[in-house]
Amino acid sequence: MPMYPSLMPDLIAIDAGPAASVKIASRAGFTGLDLRINRFADEIERVGVESLAEAIAAAGLRPGYCSLTPQKINVRPSVWNEELLDLPRRARIAAELGFARATSVVLPFHDEMAFDDNMAMHRSRVNAAAEILSDHGISFGLEYVSPLSRRRGQPNGFVHDLNGLLELLDGINADNTGVMLDCFHWHCAGESADDLRRLRPEQIIAVHVNDLIAGVPVDEQAVTERELPGQTGIIDIATFLRTLDGIGYEGPITSEPTHARWKSVEDEPAAAQTCNAIVACLARAGIGGAEPTHQPRSDAAGSTA
Repeated sequence: MPMYPSLMPDLIAIDAGPAASVKIASRAGFTGLDLRINRFADEIERVGVESLAEAIAAAGLRPGYCSLTPQKINVRPSVWNEELLDLPRRARIAAELGFARATSVVLPFHDEMAFDDNMAMHRSRVNAAAEILSDHGISFGLEYVSPLSRRRGQPNGFVHDLNGLLELLDGINADNTGVMLDCFHWHCAGESADDLRRLRPEQIIAVHVNDLIAGVPVDEQAVTERELPGQTGIIDIATFLRTLDGIGYEGPITSEPTHARWKSVEDEPAAAQTCNAIVACLARAGIGGAEPTHQPRSDAAGSTA
């Protein structure tokens, strides 16, 4: 399957280290694994990078994407500078594990900076990070955040759609930068398949699939409340995935169904539900012809909000 279902454990409230994440992803039927290497770099080195790489391969998993920089580009300067100093080590670990994709988030506002200053800051930071990542063969994808609910009442509006993100990227002097696409943000931004077709395959670094909460207007949809992909059927995920396939994207498909319900679902049933949802969406889009292989436990399935 050119695209493959990949697990980022903390997106469904699974608090597991790298070794445990390998087991959970494999048992749930995932083909890929995403890792927060910015969080687990020390632990990975203690366990042994080669040992973890062998475990990932033995479990039949492919490296998806990873986090190497701060989760958001516009963190305080002291935080950014401190983590940038550690980026060469993190990037080396990622490369040795086989990861070639890293991501971070562009928030659609800034507490203090006006638009132009914020744009200059983002470009400067992304350039610096991308240069280091390039030395290790890693591409850097940026995610835009579109919902009006995340921007309403916030000062100094900033990039919140694909057009804005591409403008940001146009000012970056690094050919290993691109976009992390989320169908939730694509839908909430009112974008279409034609918007996606503007992208080249190498510009698409990672992909998230989720669904909207039923009965909530699009302008009230919240980033903290998302459903499994295909659960409500509000987002046209089949068109989203078919378009990416047509562009030539061949990378991880990860679900980020941020919802309070995951706190009450055990790790392995949560992972199985998520894998099944991704695989079912790929199948409905006619990609890979796969069918879900794991069934969630009845108590976990009943906890759907």
